[in-house]
Amino acid sequence: MNGTLIGGILLAAGNSRRFGADKRFATLDSGETLLLRSAEVLSQVVDACVLVVGQEDEPERFRQLLPGWQVVRAEHSSLGMGASLAAAVRTVPAEWRGCLVLLADKPFVLTETVRAVRNALAEEIVVPTHGGEWGHPVAFPRRLFAAISDLKGDGEARQLIVAESARCHFIAVDDPGVLHDIDTPDDLRHPGSHPP
Repeated sequence: MNGTLIGGILLAAGNSRRFGADKRFATLDSGETLLLRSAEVLSQVVDACVLVVGQEDEPERFRQLLPGWQVVRAEHSSLGMGASLAAAVRTVPAEWRGCLVLLADKPFVLTETVRAVRNALAEEIVVPTHGGEWGHPVAFPRRLFAAISDLKGDGEARQLIVAESARCHFIAVDDPGVLHDIDTPDDLRHPGSHPP
């Protein structure tokens, strides 16, 4: 039986090496932390939410920050994003017919972009693009959950998209936030703003 819900998975298991501190708690110009802003954007659009944290994180801390969210500790997060995504997908309920995957360090994605990706999800992977480049969130149909649950390392999710590219739905969006990673403190400036 096919599920009826579209879930959201927020990947927040990285180690912030380039940032120099735990960037999940860095403050944006809006006053929100990076993590809470990304969580808010995703939760406005999906039916249920999963947060993936790293193998050294204490899940209870994040459950208190995000009441109502399922928090999954990726026991092999050091292997890369694929392992973290797999850990989440292995826990999602049967009611999910698909999921949107957003990276916690992309807090500037517009809500309308997330909604457009959700609305386009059927049986194909949905990828937003900006300037011809692939961005996030990426939506996956349930038929790929088994393959996702076997992912182990960095780049494997992208390889899955490449393997499915003939069946992918690419949506061009006027939203630089789909590409804008927060890797260093300088990246906390909104991509649409300019220094004085």
